[in-house]
Amino acid sequence: MSSTIQDRLGLLRKQMKKADVDAYIVYHSDPHLSEYIPDYWKEREWLSGFTGSAGTLVVTQKNAALWTDSRYFIQAEMQLNNTGIELCRLGLPDTPDIQSWLTLNLKPNATVACNGLLISVSNQRVLIENLKAKKFKVKFDIDLVGKIWDNRPPIPKQKIFIHPIEYAKVNVQEKLGRIRKELLIRNATAYLMCALDEICWTFNLRGSDILYNPVFLAYAIVEDDKATLYIDTAKLTDEVLQFLADEQVSVKPYNKIFDRLAKLKKGDRLVLDPAKVNYTIYSKIPANTKIIESTGLATIIKARKQPAEIEGINDAMVQDGIAMVEFLYWLEQNVASGKVTEITVAEKLLEFRSKRKNFVSESFGSIIGYTDHGAIVHYSATPETNYTLKPDGFLLVDSGGQYLNGTTDITRTIHLGKPTAEEKHDYTLVLQGMIRLSMARFPKGTRGSQLDTFARMALWSQGLNYGHGTGHGVGYFLNVHEGPQQIRPENHLPIEPGMVMSNEPGLYRPNAYGIRIENLIVCVDDETNDFGSFLRFDTLTLCPIDTKAIESSMLSAQEVKWLNQYHKLVYQKLSPHLSGDLSEWLREKTKPL
Repeated sequence: MSSTIQDRLGLLRKQMKKADVDAYIVYHSDPHLSEYIPDYWKEREWLSGFTGSAGTLVVTQKNAALWTDSRYFIQAEMQLNNTGIELCRLGLPDTPDIQSWLTLNLKPNATVACNGLLISVSNQRVLIENLKAKKFKVKFDIDLVGKIWDNRPPIPKQKIFIHPIEYAKVNVQEKLGRIRKELLIRNATAYLMCALDEICWTFNLRGSDILYNPVFLAYAIVEDDKATLYIDTAKLTDEVLQFLADEQVSVKPYNKIFDRLAKLKKGDRLVLDPAKVNYTIYSKIPANTKIIESTGLATIIKARKQPAEIEGINDAMVQDGIAMVEFLYWLEQNVASGKVTEITVAEKLLEFRSKRKNFVSESFGSIIGYTDHGAIVHYSATPETNYTLKPDGFLLVDSGGQYLNGTTDITRTIHLGKPTAEEKHDYTLVLQGMIRLSMARFPKGTRGSQLDTFARMALWSQGLNYGHGTGHGVGYFLNVHEGPQQIRPENHLPIEPGMVMSNEPGLYRPNAYGIRIENLIVCVDDETNDFGSFLRFDTLTLCPIDTKAIESSMLSAQEVKWLNQYHKLVYQKLSPHLSGDLSEWLREKTKPL
């Protein structure tokens, strides 16, 4: 692939010369600033060969560099080998940021360009501020990749479908009413939605334009008296058109959003999220229109799941738990055969989930890492890298499902043989972190950055750590990663009742193994007393945690009690749905420590 990558970079450099551009920035993005994107928009992947879901490529006439985070360091190193692209590891002290790198590689007054459809307003502002300080000119209206990408995949045109109210739980009018209430509070007349999960949630519609994410390409505007969906009308069935008409939602062609924004008037007051609106769209808004910047109104509302939605998620967790138990039982029976590989494991997981009620698809590509592959945080097995499992060592299994009534994300690390003292020590520290966050009680207003410490303290006490966040928000039959809430050092938003998140501390020893244990949790009210109102977490995921690698002497009595109660709950919820052999197997796996 490396020669192909060099050819593609060569073609890009020719276009840069023609356009009088000295550096071109290629983002992993689409016009909706999605984390996972349609194949049509995978420009950075096509140019660099790096397939991770986060990373930015910068190309000059002589050099090229790619920035990505710690989840992808090992993968990027392998995929960028012999391409001539330098790997810049974000977060490490000696890594220059993009602006500094450009300063080192360009002369003053150079021109830096990118496609304005693929950069958020927030990032555009930061970029222009930093580059102007360096005396660079910046252009945001140049699409060079479109000129050179032959056989580019088409823009998706799959039909969209209604998310029935029996699963969606909250109707469209109630959701629009809540958005309009937020508009009133802000004295605003309209709200621009570009984020795909916001649009799908608001209108109770789903699609399949992006692998694993049940979303479709569209824009929307909600006003105090109307709502308009901007979408390729070829994607709409008669049933969906009737549904939208009944909900009093107008439909316009996808690109007409530009015309609508250009027609905004002086008295209009438009709410938008600068982190979720691309710069090209933003640049169409007339200068005399008042813009009110806010986290997406739909994002704020949908982050706090309604009790009926939590009920749906609990039902989905039972189905997912059954599939996981069937998988773990199968794994135990077959690992010694010499026929089980990382790819086989992913296929079996999908097979077991596919049989479950309300299952639609996986929620992301399964991460199956055996031994040292487990240390690659977002490892994806290929025929070239595919390990065959043996009855020895750690297997990390991170997977999830999209169900009509919820989205799941679970990681279990299973020891396939007899764990060493070091493996037990490491595994137990990770488990302690997961349990301590699960047990946390905290006052209202506590931030994700503060809660992150609960999950890391056991590891920190031994001089150990992990490079990724501890928890991300999870959608409701939507994106497996959603905001604004997160449990990580950089996130300072309060965690509020109804927010569903992952709880996934880990530990990764390069060239040896990786350990991660993940459940989904939901924030709930705990108690109110003279010292204020307190919150806690309920655990949603139902699946046994491997006890083989636990060093029991390291756990406190409280931690043992939590694990035993969790396993008791798993058995109570899942065993009625299991056959005799599976039920007996689960009884054994959930025995008290």
